[in-house]
Amino acid sequence: MIGMKNMAVVSERGTVTIPNAVRRTARIRPGDLLEFKPQGDSVILRHMIVRGAGEGDFLSDNEWMEFDKLVNKQLKEGAYKSYGDIKQAKSHSRRLMRGA
Repeated sequence: MIGMKNMAVVSERGTVTIPNAVRRTARIRPGDLLEFKPQGDSVILRHMIVRGAGEGDFLSDNEWMEFDKLVNKQLKEGAYKSYGDIKQAKSHSRRLMRGA
């Protein structure tokens, strides 16, 4: 997915239009929450999934911090993981937490 179609220009106000191909691949829709995380001379963009109460198990603050550490460790090691759906992501996340 590298090429001009995946580039964007930053406006004077700091706004960026995410290319359509990237939005489709990451399933980013209007109103979604994104997190920008500086890492060296790069920026990691995370598509945050927000869900309401009763939609599954939530992590405690301590569990979330521990999970964040695991994810950052994977990013530093170049160990990226992609998922086809949310069930795969949840399953992998729970396995990571048990192995921590």
